Amino acid sequence: MPTKTALTTKQLPWIKLRSAVVTDDATVLTVTTRNFANRNAGTGDAVKIPEGINHVIITFLGKASDQTAAFTWRLYGYRATNGMAEQIAYGTGNLGDVAATVHPISGAAATDLYYADFLSITAQYHVKTVAVLDVGGVSGEIAKIAFDLAGFQYLLLELTDCNAGTANETDQLEAIYTGF
Repeated sequence: MPTKTALTTKQLPWIKLRSAVVTDDATVLTVTTRNFANRNAGTGDAVKIPEGINHVIITFLGKASDQTAAFTWRLYGYRATNGMAEQIAYGTGNLGDVAATVHPISGAAATDLYYADFLSITAQYHVKTVAVLDVGGVSGEIAKIAFDLAGFQYLLLELTDCNAGTANETDQLEAIYTGF
């Protein structure tokens, strides 16, 4: 009698990739400061991806005051502790009109919180393709960035230029991820 084998894929709920910040990030990961020790130098913590997760999907949420506002994102990865950060991709986005009535992580009631409905990739440097899902800025859709981790163990996200560079607007923007 043949043996039955079931394959299961580990899946994650939505997890915080980047908390809302007070001001635009300064690009701290210059060529000379990309070592792992500098991963928390003003840009937020590098997030450790749980073991067994190979593919990541990222999206953004922001407050209503920033609805339709543009922002810039820059994503880095670390393959191991004490390694150097590698830039995965960078691009721009806009918040849209899809409201989150419940925060996807905390489960708390949310008001004036909207998902990004447009994301673009300006450049990518990853060994695998970084893709934008639901890219078109179509009303009622949530745009997402998706890619294969290809060995990255940590991700670090920089956020700038929320609301076309108006000071202190990035505190209205956060990023979340899920994976499988």
